[in-house]
Amino acid sequence: MIYLGHFSFKSGDDGRASDSWHGHFTYIAEADSVEKALQKFQAQIHRIARITGVFRGVATVYLDSCIEIKSIRKAGFLAHYEEMRGECGEAISTSLVGVGKNKDLVAYQFTGQDCGDGTDAGASVVQPFVVFEQ
Repeated sequence: MIYLGHFSFKSGDDGRASDSWHGHFTYIAEADSVEKALQKFQAQIHRIARITGVFRGVATVYLDSCIEIKSIRKAGFLAHYEEMRGECGEAISTSLVGVGKNKDLVAYQFTGQDCGDGTDAGASVVQPFVVFEQ
């Protein structure tokens, strides 16, 4: 199976907007399962960080979604859409827009976990996919 992982990151998170950068990237891997694809994504993101300067200053990388592709229809498909308001604040990010029920494409969304501390019933905490040691 082919897997597309859509990721986001923010660097320079010291409170000064002029020093912060944010971005997105997509990584593609072939694997037997989504779990094995996620392992490959993590290993390769760490490798890229180690041998290049791409993730310099980045503390965390978040997995926004992972798409499992069994086949690609002739017309293709919109794999990922993101809409943001302001400076890396509120955002809409989704995969497989306009793709109806389809046995050949599956999107796994990773949106975080409920807080559970009772402070805000609707809030969630987004867990990093990769954390770089600084």
